[in-house]
Amino acid sequence: MVMKIRCTACGSKRFRYTTGDREGKSHHGAVCAYCFKPFTAQDVLPTTELDPITRCLIGQRSTG
Repeated sequence: MVMKIRCTACGSKRFRYTTGDREGKSHHGAVCAYCFKPFTAQDVLPTTELDPITRCLIGQRSTG
């Protein structure tokens, strides 16, 4: 499944993966690359349509 994301705080589409730390103080997952807000389920846009190239690649994979 292809999902697009957008930061609900600033509207940015860019993000960075984070690994957290051993004490559990920093966020583990992804944060906005612009405002550093940790991403939540509200930032994921699962209902966005697939772009034509992705649709073609998925079609090629399923047909063989």
